[in-house]
Amino acid sequence: MPRPSGPEVPAARLTFPAGVGRRPAAEELDLSGLAGLHGAPGSAAWWETVAAVGTPLWSPDGLAGTGGRPTGVPTLVFLHRDGTDAGVYLDLVGLTDRSDTAVGIMRRLPGTDVRVAAFGVEPGFVGSYGFVPFHGGLRAPAARDTPEARRWWLGVLAGSGPDPLARARQVIAKGRLRRSVATAPPRGGGAAPAEAVPAAFVWDRPDGVRQPAWLHVPAAPGPAEVGLLVLFDGRMWAEQLAVGTVLDALHADGSVPATAAVLLDSIDPARREADLADHPEFLDLLADDLLPRLVAPALARQGLVLSADPARTVVAGQSYGGLAAFRAVARRPDRFGASISQSGSFWWPSHEEPAAREVPAWLRTAPPRSGRTVIQVGRYEGSMTDASRQVADLVRERGEHLVHTEVPGGHDWAWWSDRLGAALVAALRG
Repeated sequence: MPRPSGPEVPAARLTFPAGVGRRPAAEELDLSGLAGLHGAPGSAAWWETVAAVGTPLWSPDGLAGTGGRPTGVPTLVFLHRDGTDAGVYLDLVGLTDRSDTAVGIMRRLPGTDVRVAAFGVEPGFVGSYGFVPFHGGLRAPAARDTPEARRWWLGVLAGSGPDPLARARQVIAKGRLRRSVATAPPRGGGAAPAEAVPAAFVWDRPDGVRQPAWLHVPAAPGPAEVGLLVLFDGRMWAEQLAVGTVLDALHADGSVPATAAVLLDSIDPARREADLADHPEFLDLLADDLLPRLVAPALARQGLVLSADPARTVVAGQSYGGLAAFRAVARRPDRFGASISQSGSFWWPSHEEPAAREVPAWLRTAPPRSGRTVIQVGRYEGSMTDASRQVADLVRERGEHLVHTEVPGGHDWAWWSDRLGAALVAALRG
């Protein structure tokens, strides 16, 4: 099997629909009356009302343009309080990118401690963001996707922090990075409290790998037989994103039948790439070892029977995990009946050679399938968006079940977690 050429996430393409993106003219305006704020920008009274309203500020009709009339472009206005001489970069997934750091550098309102950056957005936008202080310029030491440039950028992001004034108070953490979440329109209130971590166990795989995993059992499932969601990058879902709360809510309101979930840790980047991209044989281990030897007995100890119906077993993942989820149904339709691919790496094995994409080539020759395919992708993911569209078109042409959604956003845990519930409903209910 050929190795992927290049990174999992390609260079971003900072081209958007009309009106979407940085709105430099908006930053020249008097912000004192925006969103009910009071006082002169930067004053104690002004910051007090900013804190009460929460950021980013929201202007659904757009900010005033030429002639004082609203532009009609929904706009998020990001504010950061910083009185130092350092610069501040707004890292907003989907709408800023290190290939053009000028897009994310926040402007200081003269004579104040107010940093501001405004972005036109599409309704439904979801994006994580953080503030990154910097001194001097933000210039990569090498071409964007070289190892040297990636190391430099990770070092830059290591100094980022969430928005202390964020309206939703939702924070997504991955490793040491903690990021706030912006939506259009903004959502009030705080994030749901994180649930208790699902039961942890270790999968001693037949190939010698010891893989941490978690098992979520539906609360008061009702029927003794339960379906299963297999979810890659399980540590994020178990410890950060409270996926069990989402599953229990869907079951409680009847949106999906009783469904347990097994969450598989990625271990490290090399193991993740090997399992999810390089070696599809890993999917056989899921079907032939993990489910019958560990998951089914664990459920049985709680009086539950793991359904053998492939239609009740969904595999879901993001990026490489989205590729693996699709492959699982293609390779083992006897066990896996539905896939959820969020920002799936359907470009594999090469960003540079679209004709070499594995999944489209398979779809053109494979026999008809009865499984369900759910594809979600960010609208601002460049070649990943294009590759997802290609796969969706081919599945549709084959007359197979498909739910394809493009989300206004980038390659981002913020909307992946936001949209997983809807994806699961589509996978199980259609």
